Formats: sequence, C-alpha cells, structure tokens
Amino acid sequence: MDYKAIATNRFARFVGARLVLTALTAFFVAIVVFFAIRSIPGDPAIAVLGVDSTLEERNALRETMGLDAPVPVQFARWLGDVLTGQLGYSYTQGRPVAEIIGPALGNTLLLGGAASVLALVLALVMGNLATTRSRPLRRIVDGIEAFFLSAPQYTVALVLLIAFAVILPVFPAGGLVTRGDGGPADLAAHLVLPAFALALAPGAQMARSLKTSISTLQATELLPTLRARGLSPWRLAVHAHHNALPPMITVLGIQVGSMLGGALFVENIFSIPGLGALVVQSVTLRDYTLVQAVALLIALIFVVVLLAADVLNALLDPRIRVGRA
Repeated sequence: MDYKAIATNRFARFVGARLVLTALTAFFVAIVVFFAIRSIPGDPAIAVLGVDSTLEERNALRETMGLDAPVPVQFARWLGDVLTGQLGYSYTQGRPVAEIIGPALGNTLLLGGAASVLALVLALVMGNLATTRSRPLRRIVDGIEAFFLSAPQYTVALVLLIAFAVILPVFPAGGLVTRGDGGPADLAAHLVLPAFALALAPGAQMARSLKTSISTLQATELLPTLRARGLSPWRLAVHAHHNALPPMITVLGIQVGSMLGGALFVENIFSIPGLGALVVQSVTLRDYTLVQAVALLIALIFVVVLLAADVLNALLDPRIRVGRA
C-alpha cells in the first residue's frame, strides 16, 4: 500500500475543500461589502461636484459612474469588473483605483509584516515565561498578557506616540520616511511605534495559546518519556513547540483581522499612507468605487491568511487532514 500517495491525496482533497470554502466566503464578502457601502449616507455626485453643482451635472455624473442603474445591476457589473481585475475609477481623485491602492497596500503590508514578527516574538517570550516553575514570574506574565489584551490598539498607539515621540523624542512621530533620508534604518525607526501598537494584543493572545498548549503537553507523559530517553532540553523544547504550533498559527491567522482593523486607527494616528488611512479618506469623500475596492481587498487578505493558516496546520498536523484534530 502506497501510504505516501494516500497522504498526498488526503492533503489535496483538504486543500481543495478549503479553496472552495474560501471562494464562497469571498463571494459572500463581496456581497456584504457592496451593499454595506451603498448604505453610507450622502450623494457621491455631490461629493465630487460640490453643493453648487446643478441637477443636470449630478445626473450626468451618476450616469457616468453607473449609479443610475438598479442596485442588482450595479452589483453584477462591479463583480464582473472585479473578477477581470478592473477595480474601477476614482472620480474624487481622478485616477484608476488600482493606481491609488497599490502604494497604500504596500505600506499596510509592510506595517502588518513588522507587527506580525513582533507579535510572534512577544508570543514566544511571554508564552515560555508563563510556563516556568516560578509562580511569581508566571503571575507577572499573566498580568502583562491581560493588560495587553484589554488595551485598545488606538489607545496604545496614542500613548506610545506621546511617550516616545513627544515627551521622549526617541522615534519619529509619523510617516514612513524622513525627508532627505528614506534608508532602511530610517524606515525601521518609523515602523517601531505603530508596529508595537498593532502587535501587543495579538502577541498576548498567541502567548496565551502557546502557554495553554505547552501546559497541556506538560501534563501528559510525552515530555517525561522523552526526557527519560536522554533528549536534551533543546530537543524537548523543539518537540513541545512543534505540538503547540498548530493552535498558535490558527490564532495568528485570526489576529491578522485584528491587526487589519487596528490599522484603520494606527495608520491615521501615525500618518501612515496605508489602506486604513485610505478607507477613512474614501468614506469621507463618498467615493464608492474606492471604498468598495479597499474594503474588499482588506477582507480578501484576511480570508487568504486564514486559508494559508489552515494549509500550514495540515502540513504540521496530519490529523487535521482527516478531521481528527
């Protein structure tokens, strides 16, 4: 019996099922995004032309924007354009939406990547400290985790900004580059405060997941058995973390949504030209096309990250492929 082929087929079926579920989720997200944007009060034509425009001018712009058609027809047209890679045209900025989103997406991914790395580091440090034999140390770490989890990201961002950019001007107050500089060190300095503001709560949540997994493993006979077989402490730690990785990866995938939501506030507080700042700007201007594209993109990033987390978990834990985990 070819067990390798059987495992490969199971993994392929698992990935296929997750892809179908992801596609259905993306379609549902597209429906929610479209009709939620349509519920925003205000007239996009007035936002573009101003209150002094005539009724004829507004009607002509609505026809150009496709807003004169029934809402289901508008949705069908928009969905067809999205599926062909056409995100539309922003009439408030006079440019294609793809040109506007591109730089903002890069900045958000850069900030999100830095925050994810910091969250993983915080999770590994706090999660391991919380499983030590020292009870006072465990209580201190538990208190820090609870504080990080309860502090809103926008409040943390404001506190960090005031403390380390105004009172103690150690880091830049906003933006991503200093005029005339723009090197890697300058970029890293600009990312420290907003990345920490985004990373504290997700890092604490992953630390709690890691602590639970390691504590559960310590209550079994696996680690004492491996220790009795002469494995070094380093090898024991590797085994423990390998078993704790799947739930931690799942938590990380979910926390990406938290970081994307927090980016709406953090990017505005630190004047970072990312997707979060773009959402606020486009909603203020009633730019339907731009808001729809940005909201859909943020949702799709979250869905794709969850898909990647599921696939990675299936690679790490074969039980997930057959539904026994």
